[in-house]
Amino acid sequence: MLVATPAFGIGGLLLDLIGRTNVPFTRGKSAPLEIKRDFFDLSLHASPRMAPQAMASQARRVGVFHVRGRERVLYVAPTRRGGYCFIFTDAFGGCRPTRTPPRPARAQPGAVRPFLLGLTWQGSPSRFDLQGRPRDRRPPYTTQVGGDILTATAHTLQVEYENGETTPISFIFVSKPIAAGFFLYAIPRGHEQPGTRVRAVSVLDLQGHVLARQPISYAPPPRRPLPLPPRNVGPPVRRSPALPPPKPPLQRGEAGGVIVTAGRNGVAVFDTSNAAPRVRKLIAGRAVGYACFSYMRYHRDAPAELGFSRTMLPRVAIRTFGLRTPFDGCEIQGGYGHRWPDRNRSHSAVEIAFTDRGRRFFADRAAARDLALFVRSRNMHEIRKLKGYSLRTALRRRYGDAIDELPSTTAPLPPRRIGYVIRPDGVTFVERSTTGRRFSVVITRGRIARQNVKPLGFVF
Repeated sequence: MLVATPAFGIGGLLLDLIGRTNVPFTRGKSAPLEIKRDFFDLSLHASPRMAPQAMASQARRVGVFHVRGRERVLYVAPTRRGGYCFIFTDAFGGCRPTRTPPRPARAQPGAVRPFLLGLTWQGSPSRFDLQGRPRDRRPPYTTQVGGDILTATAHTLQVEYENGETTPISFIFVSKPIAAGFFLYAIPRGHEQPGTRVRAVSVLDLQGHVLARQPISYAPPPRRPLPLPPRNVGPPVRRSPALPPPKPPLQRGEAGGVIVTAGRNGVAVFDTSNAAPRVRKLIAGRAVGYACFSYMRYHRDAPAELGFSRTMLPRVAIRTFGLRTPFDGCEIQGGYGHRWPDRNRSHSAVEIAFTDRGRRFFADRAAARDLALFVRSRNMHEIRKLKGYSLRTALRRRYGDAIDELPSTTAPLPPRRIGYVIRPDGVTFVERSTTGRRFSVVITRGRIARQNVKPLGFVF
C-alpha cells in the first residue's frame, strides 16, 4: 500500500485512505537551498521565451510519498506565467510554465484530454539492437507511474490493468498558486505478464466520470534500420551558430594565448588562433567544452556555469541565457577525461578569470577536483578498505613520495599536495588550495563518512 501524506502531517486533510489529499500551499515548509537551486537552474540555458521561470524563492515541500519502502519528497514552485514546476526527490520532475493547452495534436488511442493528466511511467528494462529488434524476449511491463493532474474536480485517480481491474491510488492536490495534483505509485508485483499489466491511468470526478486518461502502450518502436557510419569517419564538426557580437560593456581576458571577449548579452567569443602549443594540444578535437560562469543567487558556494560542446576552431562563439553578466570567468575544457594524477594539475585546459572570485574558484576547484579524483580512483577504492599498518603500507607502496602522511588534519601542507592521516577506523585525506582553503574526505571502514569537496568536486 502507498499513502501520500502532507509534509506537515495528516492533520485531518485525508479525504480517503487511498484518494485525494488537499494540501494548502502556504502550509508547506520552505524548500532547502539545494532544491531551490534546482528550480532556479531550470531556466538556465533556455531563452526567456522557452524558460519555465520557476519562482525558486517560493518553492515548498508539500508531501511525502512512500514508494517501495523509500521516501520521495514532493517539492513545488509556481512559475511567473501562472504555471508550476515540481520535483520528486530521487525520481523525476517537470514543469508546466503556463496552463494554456497546446495546439490540438493527434492523441494516442484511448487518451482522454491528456493535457489534464501528465504521466511519467517507468518500465521494465528493455534493450534493442541497431535494427530496432528487442534483445530481451520477456514482454515489457510497467513498474511505476507518476505525474501531475491539472483539473480541480479530480476526485479519484486509478490505475487500469489489461484484465479490466482497477486500483485507486492516492494523490496530493496543492492549493493555489499551484492548483494541481501530484502522484507517485509503485506497481505491485503480479502485473508483469500480458493480460495483467498496467493499461492506463485515469482521473475521475465525484460522479465517476472520466476527466482525463493516459494510456500506456507496449508496442515496440517502429523498426528504422540505422545505417552504419562510414569507416574512418570521425564525429561531425560542431561549429558555432550564427550569434550577435558581444554587446558592450565588454570583458576581455587571456590565458595560454587564448583570448576571450564577453558581452552584456551573454555572448562570449573564444579566439584560439594564437593558442600556445601546449594549450592547442589540450583542446584539440571535435568535442571541446566552452563555458562561462557567474556567482549569483542560489550559487554562492559555487558559480552557475553553462557550457557548449564545439569543435576546436580559430573562433568559437557561445551564448548563455540566465547567467548574470558580467561573468566571473570563462574556460575551455579539453575532450580528455580527468584522471589522477591529472595532466593539467586538475585545472581545465584554459581558465580565464575576470574577477577575484573567478580566480579563487579556479584554484579551489582544482584542489577539490584533484582530491576527489584521487579518492575515487580504482586503486584507492581497494586501498581505502584497509586499516592501520596494512593501510599505511599499501599507501606507501603505491604512491611513495607523491602524497604525505600527516600527524593531524590541520598540520601544515603545501598547496597541490595530498596528505593523509590514518585513524583506527580509517583514513582522512586532505588537500589545500593555493587560496588556503582546505578540503578533506573522511573514510571510515572503506566508505566516505564526510567530505567538503562538493560541489566543486564529486567523490564516491
